[in-house]
Amino acid sequence: MSTEVDAETVETYVDMIKGLDLRQVANSLIILVLGLIASRMLVRLFGKLLKRSRVIDPSAHTMLKTALRILLDVVFLMMAANAMGIPITSFVALLSIVGIAVSLAVQGTLSNVVGGIIILASHPFSVGDFVEQDGFTGTVKEIGLLHTRMQTPDGRLIYVPNATLQTSRLINYSVNPSRRIEISVSASYAAHPSAVRTAVLDAIAQCPDIQAEPAPIVHLETYGDSAITYTIYCWAPGSALWNTKYQLNEELYSAFLRAGVEMTYPHINVHLDEEQVRVKG
Repeated sequence: MSTEVDAETVETYVDMIKGLDLRQVANSLIILVLGLIASRMLVRLFGKLLKRSRVIDPSAHTMLKTALRILLDVVFLMMAANAMGIPITSFVALLSIVGIAVSLAVQGTLSNVVGGIIILASHPFSVGDFVEQDGFTGTVKEIGLLHTRMQTPDGRLIYVPNATLQTSRLINYSVNPSRRIEISVSASYAAHPSAVRTAVLDAIAQCPDIQAEPAPIVHLETYGDSAITYTIYCWAPGSALWNTKYQLNEELYSAFLRAGVEMTYPHINVHLDEEQVRVKG
């Protein structure tokens, strides 16, 4: 049945083409060319309005402009077809058939488009956010129609399909302005925990970016074979996280030296019984 309908449709369009005159063709081409020019101008104007808007997230600008350009192109194409005497209803029916065929062929692409729309609607992240997904981290540079472009800390550009981002576990480190620093450090059994805690707080005081609230915490974590392990928790602005962590590592070394607290390493203490040594000797 569908084959007969397609054959009849093709015959109808062939008859229409035979009946066209040059004036209709010229008018249709003029409408199409002017329409495409107008489409580009309207999209450019729409882009300027989006930049001024404070309501629409910048992440959605690229996708909205692409959708508007496609819509305008289809409208002007239908107007050009109507000028040639092609019934719009038949044209819409033909587009529907082509659309179904194309949608079946590009299911993966459509899933990326839907994923991009869901991302823009739910706002799990925005352009400029630092995120972690599937084992890698990066700064979001652009949310496109099919892919989201990220830049890793070492300068690589990664294009992640929107469908993957929408369905996988994602960590957004830029949502909260502050992030927690966690450092483990070992100290000798000879150092009292209170002395270690004082030295750690002294090192923290040398790092201006560490926040007073929440207050830094120093916990005695475990008793190891060669040392006692302490865990330090403190908070810093997300933008200064790594610099602050590295600075704190250096300040801990200096503070332990000032306090006389030994940072031990794995070792074995051997005790000899002098009497037994004397007998064996």
